Amino acid sequence: MIEDKEIKKQELKDRIINTSEIYTSDTDAFETGTSDLGENTPRSRRKKNTEFFTAGRRVVILLLVLIGAVIIILTLQNRFKTYNKFKLKWIHELSEGSLVDYISLGNGFLKYSKDGAVYLKKNGKNVWVDSYEMSNPKTNKNGKYAIVFDVGSKKIVSYTKDGKAASIDTGLPILKAIVSKSGVVTALIEDAKSTYIMFYDNEGKELDISIKSKLSGDGFPTDIAISPDGTALLASFQYLKGSSMMGRVVFYDFSEIGKNMANRVVAGFDEEFVSSMVARVKYLDKINSVAIASDGLYFFSSKNIASPKLIKTIKAENDIEAVAFEGEKICVVYKNTSEKFNHILYIYSKTGNVLLKKEFSGDFNHMDMQKGYIYMTKNDNAIIMNTSGVIKYSGSLDVNIHKIVKRGFLSGFTVLGDNDFRGIILK
Repeated sequence: MIEDKEIKKQELKDRIINTSEIYTSDTDAFETGTSDLGENTPRSRRKKNTEFFTAGRRVVILLLVLIGAVIIILTLQNRFKTYNKFKLKWIHELSEGSLVDYISLGNGFLKYSKDGAVYLKKNGKNVWVDSYEMSNPKTNKNGKYAIVFDVGSKKIVSYTKDGKAASIDTGLPILKAIVSKSGVVTALIEDAKSTYIMFYDNEGKELDISIKSKLSGDGFPTDIAISPDGTALLASFQYLKGSSMMGRVVFYDFSEIGKNMANRVVAGFDEEFVSSMVARVKYLDKINSVAIASDGLYFFSSKNIASPKLIKTIKAENDIEAVAFEGEKICVVYKNTSEKFNHILYIYSKTGNVLLKKEFSGDFNHMDMQKGYIYMTKNDNAIIMNTSGVIKYSGSLDVNIHKIVKRGFLSGFTVLGDNDFRGIILK
């Protein structure tokens, strides 16, 4: 019996595992890297994944840096590169219809004529059509709104890229109309003795605000401009003093500040425009504005709404031939007396600082500035200059040009003609 018990105890001892030996053995294996489990532990997998994603990020960052460098190099190269020919890439024939001109609107163009307007995509395809009858249609555009108005008659039509926004009957003949970024329309109208500045909301409803000026005392208005927020108006006048023609610039305010002012006038400038004709006025932003007179440029600040100030005058050394605006910049071309160049171009900031001065030669009767380019055209000829003063192209584009717009990244442009849109690449 005792012997049986001893035999069973021995068998039980033989079955017991010596864990200390196993522990020591496996530890040595891990230290020497020979364990079968080593590379399959969760910690090792996490380390490998981290290294993989770190390397991936480095590759992505390197690619982005290289792409950015290529873009910068191509942009700088294109800025100063000039071309002497072009390649026609595509042409889209327009549907039949009369044409006065085009204006940019939304992501396309508004084609307008005496009998209606058509909204076109960038490639010239029709989106919508609206009909009207006008004898002398003119346009004005601000933000997402554009208006077509009939000079000498009483009709104004307001549009967005989605179609007609409002139709207005002014009751008296229109001299000029403008639209604010919010769609408020300001119309300058006249009768035999007076002129009136009238206001309409973006649905065409007449607002309870108007300004009356007597031709015999205040003079004849030559231009109007509205501030971006629609709360201020700038107008220019011509009037007779004795036998001399005088100019005048007047600031109006429609906020609470101007409410208690006579006829809402917060400032007027007469002495600055003695024997000068003020042809254009324009707000460059909410505070800064400019008046373009026959003898030069006058920059104003309305930082103090109740008392606008003349902050800079730039006298014209020669005749002003053309003016274009883009955002807060103004481009002016003067006649040049140089034997080599017959024009001199300036780009000014909103406060009158010179950003660019460029002499050049050529013949043009229309100028437009947009997206870093200045387009000067006449019939089929174009001068394309960037705002760095580099003439990218000068010559014929083989079509009567109404408008040119930049297309693509490098040297692509779209030319809007009488009967078609053309995509070209300068070469």
